[in-house]
Amino acid sequence: MFHTILLSGDRPGDALAQVSPGKRKALLLLNGRAMITYVLDVLLASPDVEHITIVANTVSDFSAHAEIVALIEKRGASHRVSFEEGAESPAASVLKAAERLGGTAATLVTTADNPLLSGATLAQFCAAVRADPNLDAAVGLARESDIRLAFPDSKRTFIRLGGAGYSGCNLFALMPGVAPKAARAWREVEGRRKKPWQLILHFGIFTLLRALLGMLDLSKAFVAASGTLGLRAKPIVLDDAVAAMDVDRTEHIAIAEQVLTSRGEGARAHVT
Repeated sequence: MFHTILLSGDRPGDALAQVSPGKRKALLLLNGRAMITYVLDVLLASPDVEHITIVANTVSDFSAHAEIVALIEKRGASHRVSFEEGAESPAASVLKAAERLGGTAATLVTTADNPLLSGATLAQFCAAVRADPNLDAAVGLARESDIRLAFPDSKRTFIRLGGAGYSGCNLFALMPGVAPKAARAWREVEGRRKKPWQLILHFGIFTLLRALLGMLDLSKAFVAASGTLGLRAKPIVLDDAVAAMDVDRTEHIAIAEQVLTSRGEGARAHVT
């Protein structure tokens, strides 16, 4: 089972935070519910998740939030959820939590702006992690082809490797003994996450040249990254393109609400 870190902080100047209750992006209302509660509900229902640490800029904004408190009480999960103040960036917050845990727990990381995460997708990711006993870290990805088919008008950042494109799904796993090391590696590259070529260059000029020449596919890219990082990192390509649709910009709100409505989720899901 995983100790889960649910990242719920805000970046300075985040446009969605400005239109959210309490100026907190994680509390953005989607179909009448705070965005974070969709993610929290999926995590609480998962047999793969043991404990959840909600990481926030200001803990009281979440620990005293009526909807979050009510959900935790409804699930009888007060012993399974804790709150922690974050650090200066998402990766730094994960590192802080991982160091507190001592690197002894299998750690799952996701974000509050991932409200379309489903129980099935989470189960697929966790099963793939458990199936590889030599794994140190894993990253959930979705295929560009699947995302464009599901959301043809949405703008996404893709990393293209070996003729195929991929986008992250805000799902990460850090295994026991290496979680702090993996979090430090994440902190080094997080500023390049929206700049694919800079991200690839971080792992060496020859890695970049192979990518430019079309010689670097997804598997080879992670082998190269693993060698640089000194740990075995693995991509887990998920079946559901919706898993890549986080709520990062105002135009994502309507997309997310449409998907949630189709699932019958949210206080206004059945209102036409």
